[in-house]
Amino acid sequence: MSTSEIQVTYDKLWGQAVRSIETNLVRVDPILINKANDLRRGFTLICRPTRNVQDAVMKFLEEAHQMEPEQYSYKSTELHTTVLAIITCTVECNPGQTDLAPYIEVLTQSVASIPSFNIRYRGITASPECVMIQGFPLDLTLQKLRQNIRDNFRKSGVKSTLDERFKTHTAHMTCLRFQNPVLNHPGEFLQFLKRNRDFDFGTSEMTDLDFVVNDWYMSDDNVEVLHRFPLHCDTK
Repeated sequence: MSTSEIQVTYDKLWGQAVRSIETNLVRVDPILINKANDLRRGFTLICRPTRNVQDAVMKFLEEAHQMEPEQYSYKSTELHTTVLAIITCTVECNPGQTDLAPYIEVLTQSVASIPSFNIRYRGITASPECVMIQGFPLDLTLQKLRQNIRDNFRKSGVKSTLDERFKTHTAHMTCLRFQNPVLNHPGEFLQFLKRNRDFDFGTSEMTDLDFVVNDWYMSDDNVEVLHRFPLHCDTK
């Protein structure tokens, strides 16, 4: 998908968020306020931003926290871009009783021909539920990788829930979620977001991918890396 097509998705989300924030009607996940009771688990293939991008995002979140300290901000080590959700987080998912070998085999086949790739994190968008850093792949590698995974899971017959919620095509990073339904300073917060709509957080080269078991929020204490896939250096 082209940068302009991805931007259309981000802009649509932004429009929904503006209306929610202006009317102070953000939507919250009722489980977020007490994550210890969240039993939802899933399997996801992710990539993580480099340190320069992490630092820029954390500076943004520090400013956001000053205005809205009762909302939920991600840690730097929790920031990620989802390549694909292999098994969506549900309470029915039982990682301890899942044979991981077929999943790792399918993903190994899918990643074999994929070189490292770059994502530029530029600007923010939001939805009624969260704030996201906009991500834009600099070539078609991520798109090819996702299609490889979809094709190989379909051929293998290994259980997955790929694209059941929606078809993943962006490269965003969620960085803040609303856990309090009332914003302290909705007007000020919205202006802050608008000022960062086009802020350049930097570019990350993705040199490996992590296949993880995770909760809904990719929380540090609930994420386990099941397999790491190094990507070969692109010599083109």
